[in-house]
Amino acid sequence: MEKINKLAGESPLSIAEKEEIMKKEYSPKAHRGGLIFSIIHILIFFLPPLYIMFYFNIPVDWSAVAKGTVAVLGFSAPFWFIEPISYFLVLGVAGTYISFLAGNISNFRLPVSAVAQEVAGVREGSHEGEIVSTLAIVATQIMLTLAALSGAIFVTIVVKFLPKSFLAAFDWLLPSIWGAIVIQFALRKWQYAVVAILFSIYIDVYSPLPIWSHVPIIVFFMAILALKLYSKKIWLIAEKEAAPAAGGAKK
Repeated sequence: MEKINKLAGESPLSIAEKEEIMKKEYSPKAHRGGLIFSIIHILIFFLPPLYIMFYFNIPVDWSAVAKGTVAVLGFSAPFWFIEPISYFLVLGVAGTYISFLAGNISNFRLPVSAVAQEVAGVREGSHEGEIVSTLAIVATQIMLTLAALSGAIFVTIVVKFLPKSFLAAFDWLLPSIWGAIVIQFALRKWQYAVVAILFSIYIDVYSPLPIWSHVPIIVFFMAILALKLYSKKIWLIAEKEAAPAAGGAKK
């Protein structure tokens, strides 16, 4: 019986045509818009403290600012490299810009992007996946605005009446989301999930390495392992297939 590929969201254009469109039309505009809005975002971010400092003529202890900056950078600077590298293939170019400007990446943008590409029938990291991911992430911003408004009303009115045992369940929200993502990708090739989980446990629990290095080590290890196994045609992820439509070809 003839098998039909379920990657229905893939464009009928050739790879060369898609590359041409992405390189000459899409990517330059995505990078230009992303950089412009990133710079605007930075300026807006610093406006409130600068306004307060100059308008009210408040003296600044720059040594304290420097110490605070160094303390924050010691924790956050590694993530400037870890997170973009870890998330890029799923989020795409434009999706990465939007996600890092809007925030809530791991608990909102990334899961939505991954699920949207799965539902649309496109590969993560493909040109089609780039477009689907961007549209999904833009939609999340609209939904998040509405959710934030609803959440503010919920928190101020309802939460104070909820029992503590119920509120404690919210501590497991992010682990639950990540668990769902792990299962979603593990269903494609469970061997990778087993290796990733075991290696993560070893690095996180038994390794003497600093905490900030755990994520990049795990990410690069799994990427190198996947490339090596792919080159040897081991643990290949099979194409999703569906039964042909009625009247389709038979053996």
